[in-house]
Amino acid sequence: MGQAKSACAAMCAPDRSLIQYFLLPKNAPEWYRKIVMGVASGDIHLQDPPEGSLMLLGHISLAVPDLEREQIYYVDGLSLGESQAEKPGELWVNLGPSQIRLSQSTGDAQKWPGEIRIWVEDIRATTDMFNMLGRTLGTDIIGEMKEAIFGGEFSLKMHDPSYTNWIIVSEAPWGWAPKIRAIESDPSKHELEYPAKTKNALCLSDAVVFLPKREQIEGAARFYDHFLGAQLTKKYSVYDYQARMDTFMVHFGPGDRLHQTLTFKSDKDIQIPGNLASVCIYLISKSRFHLAFAKCKKNGLLTVESAKPFEEVEAECEFSITGIIDPQNGSSILPLKHIFRLARHPDAQYTTTPGLSARLRAA
Repeated sequence: MGQAKSACAAMCAPDRSLIQYFLLPKNAPEWYRKIVMGVASGDIHLQDPPEGSLMLLGHISLAVPDLEREQIYYVDGLSLGESQAEKPGELWVNLGPSQIRLSQSTGDAQKWPGEIRIWVEDIRATTDMFNMLGRTLGTDIIGEMKEAIFGGEFSLKMHDPSYTNWIIVSEAPWGWAPKIRAIESDPSKHELEYPAKTKNALCLSDAVVFLPKREQIEGAARFYDHFLGAQLTKKYSVYDYQARMDTFMVHFGPGDRLHQTLTFKSDKDIQIPGNLASVCIYLISKSRFHLAFAKCKKNGLLTVESAKPFEEVEAECEFSITGIIDPQNGSSILPLKHIFRLARHPDAQYTTTPGLSARLRAA
């Protein structure tokens, strides 16, 4: 009997029920098995964020040359909600509790130094929309159709409208959409309509940054540990008989069924681009916010607009820094502007999200 149980457990994906396995048709196709059993059941995004995770990967800001094309791409193609709070001359699109903020550029588009990864409810709907928009945005806007990551039959590696950034679109795990939509988010314009439409895009799951050297990966990990006290998952590979870190993840826990990450990976063929985007990170506790400000000020990282007394920064619930350094030696790693915000910042919509309210009270 014990051997039979072991055999059954071996057949089933990790953390999945035996019942799911035996409900599969005898000759179920591989894509169907992945939907039912889970494509990446051991993936970190399907697990609860670790205790002490940062609050939210808030928004990525990009200056772009053509806002009209961006609106077609994000609002029509990817089915993101357009924020009611966006400023004139800008386009803010909602991805659950996060955003991509686009502003008009007079030059080239800004670059995210890696990949922006989002979850949708139905990957086929995304594909159909971009097939329809092919003449408008270009028939090669979808760079690759790849193997499914979390759910669905496949994932998409897509150019953005300026052909500057990569967007990875994957289907969320089956049945997770209602819980992700329950996380409070910025109100979107489509919610004013009757009946209100349901958007296909669900959330920003991961923002990946590529760096060419493993020394930079190690230094960047020290940055998030020292300046933010962030929870990190580190992965190592053996090079020249020595284990070296080549990947790490910063964890965020904004709400039920949403475990976000900011992932850094080593890629020796990557060149660090100029004209970079910026990223906004929300912190729960005032003490962590204050300590991060003090450490950044001591190391000369504050931007010009944030070089002010902490009392003013606290009142604004926000400060920004010029980029990532290695706190061990002070060397610059990546000039990626970071904006740090307190949970009570006016833009935050998330204080009554289930599971988060207790964390805020504890802070």
